[in-house]
Amino acid sequence: MINDIVKRILLIIFGLLLLGTATLIIVSSLAGKHDDEAFYDSSLFVASVGDAEATVTEATKAEPDTEETKVEEATPDTPKYEEVADSSELIDTDAPVFLIFQKSVTIKVGSSFDVKEHMGYADDVDRDVDVSLSGSVDTSTVGTYPITVTLTDDAGHSTSSSMDVTVSDSVSDSSGGGENTKPTESFSDFITNYKEDNTVLGIDVSRWQGTVDYNKVKAAGCDFVIIRIGGLDDGELYTDKCYRDNIKNAKAAGLKVGIYWHAEEGSIQEVEKSLDYMLDLLDGEELDFPIAYDWEDFMHFQNYGMNIRDINDCFDTFCKGVEEEGYSACLYSSINFLEHVWTNDKPHPVWMANYASKTSYTGDYYMWQHSNTGSIDGISGAVDFNILYKED
Repeated sequence: MINDIVKRILLIIFGLLLLGTATLIIVSSLAGKHDDEAFYDSSLFVASVGDAEATVTEATKAEPDTEETKVEEATPDTPKYEEVADSSELIDTDAPVFLIFQKSVTIKVGSSFDVKEHMGYADDVDRDVDVSLSGSVDTSTVGTYPITVTLTDDAGHSTSSSMDVTVSDSVSDSSGGGENTKPTESFSDFITNYKEDNTVLGIDVSRWQGTVDYNKVKAAGCDFVIIRIGGLDDGELYTDKCYRDNIKNAKAAGLKVGIYWHAEEGSIQEVEKSLDYMLDLLDGEELDFPIAYDWEDFMHFQNYGMNIRDINDCFDTFCKGVEEEGYSACLYSSINFLEHVWTNDKPHPVWMANYASKTSYTGDYYMWQHSNTGSIDGISGAVDFNILYKED
């Protein structure tokens, strides 16, 4: 019996020895693996989740920066307003408009009649609007001939207006220039009627006013003067012959000064040439007002090959050019064209022309050209009167 007990004990000891040997072999095998690999295996799930979260977070932050950079690099030289303008060419929503239309025309018997000489017109998209007439004019026979003029754009939108053409034996010459306008309002009356706590009163001048005595102008109560520097006329750049004397003498008299550019550009390229000419002439002169862009040849607008979007691009180009030189810009125009031509999307200040005792214009403006028949000591003949509104 003792022998049986001994045998069992020996078998148990032998079994324990075999188990220990196997354990040593396994531990030795594990001990031979690389530390990093052992760490990775022992934390595989946690490490993968952590890395994935970090990767997603970094990608989310980096993605917008990458996209913005690509967009900026893809279109650095393409102005936003040009992209919008190009897309608008595909959509013609508005009918053509008469910018200027003479309801009554008188011509001399035996002369030719071209209806386009008696109106100006434009379209939002079409640069070559079709013009058709209903009725006829016999220029060899005295009489009055009613006709209807219709404008039609490429999209089929149309606008019509009536005109009476009188063929006469005699035609009076009603032409005239700014130098022939007779004064009807004194500056003293202008002060009485329009000087308030929030207004400043001034004038604008060009060569039509000739030699100006600015000391007398200042003594009359005038606070500022806007001076024509020059412009583009029939394709020729010019300097107003009185500009240099005007700006020098006005400053010497203590008046605040600004300038305006007489514009007739038909393309952005022409505007750029005008800018070079004007800014070279200005030569860094300090100004108290925005430089005014004065495009007025609307009677012949159709001859420029532009649509309404094109002329607004010209104005935008002008503004950008003067702003790059440290100046600011404004738009000069009358109510009719402010309402039917200019979009002024930026927007820039508006110098609004409306010859009336009280303006009917409801848009924004910083200065009102109230009259072109003013009279002031120091100027022989008529001059424009302007009301500047102070900022609140």
